[in-house]
Amino acid sequence: MEVICIGDSLTYGYGVRRQQRWTELASERSGWKLVNHGVCGDTTGGMLVRMREILREVHGRKDERCFLLMGGCNDIFFSGSRFGAQENMAAMVHQLFAAGEMPIVAIGPGIVESHVDNAWVNVVDFPEASECIRGYYDWLDRFCSTFGVRMIDFRDDFRDAKKKIRADLYLDGLHPNAFGHQIMADRFCKVISVMEREKMNA
Repeated sequence: MEVICIGDSLTYGYGVRRQQRWTELASERSGWKLVNHGVCGDTTGGMLVRMREILREVHGRKDERCFLLMGGCNDIFFSGSRFGAQENMAAMVHQLFAAGEMPIVAIGPGIVESHVDNAWVNVVDFPEASECIRGYYDWLDRFCSTFGVRMIDFRDDFRDAKKKIRADLYLDGLHPNAFGHQIMADRFCKVISVMEREKMNA
């Protein structure tokens, strides 16, 4: 199975070596081919454009594949609103359905406001952005449930027993470190193992 991963820096693997990225680790562990189309700083609007280009490229190919979509935080950082991200994610999912492709939506681990680099603090209100991201992720959860979209939720894996986000899994409060990427790869592999069992039992 080929997984076309479209997203921002969380998909790309900002700050870690290529072999440490969760997409690379998951490919090695699962045997699935994860193609990383993450772009640092990208918004869901950019993801939508790139997804359409990729759809044109793979049109007519008979190989088995799915599209993993993970993004939206940059929309919120730059606009202060989650609604543009919601609109674009919904559009991507429904366009994939219309093209006969299988979408998977991934929910990121969240951010640690107290550890964000000062350069970001100069342009983003992180307390407000954090609340907006929580609302966006909850909406994604409801959206996927409503429309029967497979979901990978990284949030709980980055929290301790008291449900507090673990800062030790981040480089800068925004991007996971190498150990964080290992945890993300573990979660991905758990989800696809369920998908493989379901396929065998179908």
